[in-house]
Amino acid sequence: MIKRIIILLSLAVTVLAGCISNDIPAASGKPASIVEMVAEGAAGTIDQTRHIVVFNLNESTDIRNVRIIGVTFNTDGVTPDIPLEGPIDLSSPVKVTLHGEKDSFWTLKAEQNIEMYFSVTGQVGVSRIDAVNHRAITQVSGSVNRKALTISSLKLGPEGLTSYSPSPDEIHDFSNGQEIDVTFHGRTETWSLFVEQTESLVELLSAEAWTRVAWLEASGIEGKSCGFRIREKGQEEWTEVPDVVMENGIFKAMADNLSPLTEYECTAYCEDETTAIASFTTEDEVQLPNAGFETFSNAESSKYYSFFDPESADPQLRSKWWGSGNKGSTTVGSTYSITIPETEDFAEGKASVKLMSQYVIIKFAAGNIFSGEYYKTIGTSGGIVRMGRPFTLRPRKLSFKIKYNCGKVSEKTLGGYPDGDPVKVGDNDRGCVWVSLGTWDYHKYGGSADSPVEINTTDRGTFFNPEGPDVIAYGSFVTDRSIEEWTTVEIPLDYRTTTVKPTHIIVSAAASMLGDYFTGSAESVMWLDDFRLEY
Repeated sequence: MIKRIIILLSLAVTVLAGCISNDIPAASGKPASIVEMVAEGAAGTIDQTRHIVVFNLNESTDIRNVRIIGVTFNTDGVTPDIPLEGPIDLSSPVKVTLHGEKDSFWTLKAEQNIEMYFSVTGQVGVSRIDAVNHRAITQVSGSVNRKALTISSLKLGPEGLTSYSPSPDEIHDFSNGQEIDVTFHGRTETWSLFVEQTESLVELLSAEAWTRVAWLEASGIEGKSCGFRIREKGQEEWTEVPDVVMENGIFKAMADNLSPLTEYECTAYCEDETTAIASFTTEDEVQLPNAGFETFSNAESSKYYSFFDPESADPQLRSKWWGSGNKGSTTVGSTYSITIPETEDFAEGKASVKLMSQYVIIKFAAGNIFSGEYYKTIGTSGGIVRMGRPFTLRPRKLSFKIKYNCGKVSEKTLGGYPDGDPVKVGDNDRGCVWVSLGTWDYHKYGGSADSPVEINTTDRGTFFNPEGPDVIAYGSFVTDRSIEEWTTVEIPLDYRTTTVKPTHIIVSAAASMLGDYFTGSAESVMWLDDFRLEY
């Protein structure tokens, strides 16, 4: 009898457990997410993986009063638990819950770089700005009278919006420091300004070696004779580095015409004082794989050519480095291949690459090639590509040879376009080649470790931004005219910093610059050959 009761109780518990499980439905549906968010003066950079929106604010924006002017969600019916339009205080991260088919949790952040500086006449070296504790410190030599100094420059808040009390012109005695009130956006901060004395007149701060140049930086006395000398290790004679620039106690110069993978020595001097000898080694000089497009095969598909060959004797050419939109355009047939090797018209070697824009059934497709890979097709709406290849060197230019047949935009091939672009039917198409170096992390940009920047042609929020926070250098060439003969073009790279090494390089070319927007001309054709990195 007791055994029977235990069995019945066990059955009852099992049934009850089943009832409880069925009464609590599992979360389902698409997680609510932010696909676009715009503030006055800044568009948000969206990390879909970590659910973070970051605004890079210009320095004139009040970080405590950031006005959100637009937000777009991935589905209808999404409601945030706090208002997302209007002013938001982003001086610290803001947590947001999005309620939708499936709730999600997001963070809004702001990054703002306000340029600050403080200098006095005759200062030594660079000033130190402590924005957290509201202190600015600079140095003068031990022979300078700190009771009779003049502030030569001062900026501790947004340009054009900041006032100071007392006026910097009235401050001269720094024997015990000075306090100054700094007011902007209706708020006042009290800063302490200090001038210290030092016996050292010059200090070598950095020697950043690239492949054929080195960027030198040192501290010295403003208005004095300062500079750098350099020599190859093992040589006796020093060479004076030209074109030294001095600003606020820091002097800089670029040593040019160096050799790759070579050790050099350098010193900095100010008047008669010279620093100890420092050494550095220049970096390697490497070219892009298959830069003349001589190697190609049907390794990926019988419908189109890919620019690598698993059977190549050169290990570098056995795997894919260049990608194209062929995988998407040939879904409906091999006749719609938009990027092909050209063995009858080339500038050097035995082949070039031919990019052909065309109308593919119901969509315009721009002939294109890029460092990376085509990831997948999104029905008839567009595709996803992953751009970039591992690269850690810092070239100064990209050169290539080009021919271009420029067509005109038609009603059939006018799709979308970026805000502010005046393109219209009848305009000349624009061919484009661009190159960028950066430190893109695939966790942030959605791609892969080798090709970190994922671009979805159905989502403008994923389009490449040359001003993005992880871009180190960028350069582009755009033409709206035909180029009938093979012509050499150079793209100088504009570096934001000389001290950060890239992790990847993106090289991209399209016969129709607005191909991501499905705009261009079906008559546009671009031939490219002999890509070269100039160091």
